[in-house]
Amino acid sequence: MIITCPHCQTKYQVTYEAIGSVGRKVQCAHCRRDWQQPPLDVEEATPEQKDAFEAMAEDGLDEALTAEERAVASEVAHRLELEQQMQAASISSAAAKAEAAILRKRQMAFTRRQTAMAADLPLARLRRTSRIAGFVMLGLILATGYLGRIQVVERFPAMAGVYEAVGMGVNVVGLDFSNVSSLRTLRDGKEVLIVSAQIVGMMPEPVPVPPVVVTLIDAQGRGIYEWSVDPSVRDLMGGERSTFDTQLPLPPGEATRVRLSFAGGQSTPIVAASAAFKPDPIPEQH
Repeated sequence: MIITCPHCQTKYQVTYEAIGSVGRKVQCAHCRRDWQQPPLDVEEATPEQKDAFEAMAEDGLDEALTAEERAVASEVAHRLELEQQMQAASISSAAAKAEAAILRKRQMAFTRRQTAMAADLPLARLRRTSRIAGFVMLGLILATGYLGRIQVVERFPAMAGVYEAVGMGVNVVGLDFSNVSSLRTLRDGKEVLIVSAQIVGMMPEPVPVPPVVVTLIDAQGRGIYEWSVDPSVRDLMGGERSTFDTQLPLPPGEATRVRLSFAGGQSTPIVAASAAFKPDPIPEQH
């Protein structure tokens, strides 16, 4: 059913139940004024009322379509705005990266120019020359220390320990020991230590043979007794050998090893060889 606002003539479609059998007070949505609507008669709508109802339905449909179009347009505009903002942010980020790369290139170019300018200064050239000279001098020292280690130890005996520590023992005597042996035995009821070895020449020219120092060593590696023996030959050259032997009655009981070295006028004693004691399996002879 249709009711009409008596103030602005705006028409509304309502149901019979909305007004009721006694009528009710209603308010116009258009002009905001109210009136007392009497009860409606339950009867068929007239053709004019039907036309008005269809017109109102079409108007409502148009309004609904228009509202939907506005909502869609608003959503599309919002999305476009977001996309534009994202594109602007991406362009800004790319621009910032490009600017940072340009700044780095400029900084590197500036550093290269500054280094080149500093390298052309007299003090910089002096420092560079000093470094090169230092490297060359260090190389010469190392080469001399390796190739001329025998001469170095002869002139500076304390360097023998340095060479020995790095595994480059230097024999400045020109002689060496081989076939070193030591034997504990009994002779006339007394203990005797017999030490024997061969002295080997190592130089192409004759080398004077110095006295041989015999040192007895205990289990802790300490020297507890020593004596020297003059060899039977005066000099040896490369490939020549001379037998050496010596005896010590009543050797110290704590001695476990014997060490042979050259001494007597040489720049530094050189430990050539050592050997552990061996007991004599032969019984005592009278």
